[in-house]
Amino acid sequence: MKTKKDINQQVDDTFKSLEAIEKVEVNHFFKHKVLQKIQAEKEVKQPVFSWFTPQLQLATLSVILLLNFGTIFYAFNNSSQSTSSNSDIKTFAQEYSLQSDSSSILN
Repeated sequence: MKTKKDINQQVDDTFKSLEAIEKVEVNHFFKHKVLQKIQAEKEVKQPVFSWFTPQLQLATLSVILLLNFGTIFYAFNNSSQSTSSNSDIKTFAQEYSLQSDSSSILN
């Protein structure tokens, strides 16, 4: 084991070596140069949807809205013809035996 005197001697030697360290002079532009190199080496990530520009987004949105309005307009204009479609549904149900006289769930 080391004695207390040896430990104190090592501590004193350590402090003396710290006092012997001199301040390093650095170029004023060192930080700027390092940051430029880091920026240059940085990997540039390509966005996934770089082709989906705002103009294309607006055009897509307008097409979807036009399709929705057209569908709603078509649905409300065909409501007057619901009587013929009702008979078409009955014909379809009879053709494929979808109508049942019993109230049972299992036919």
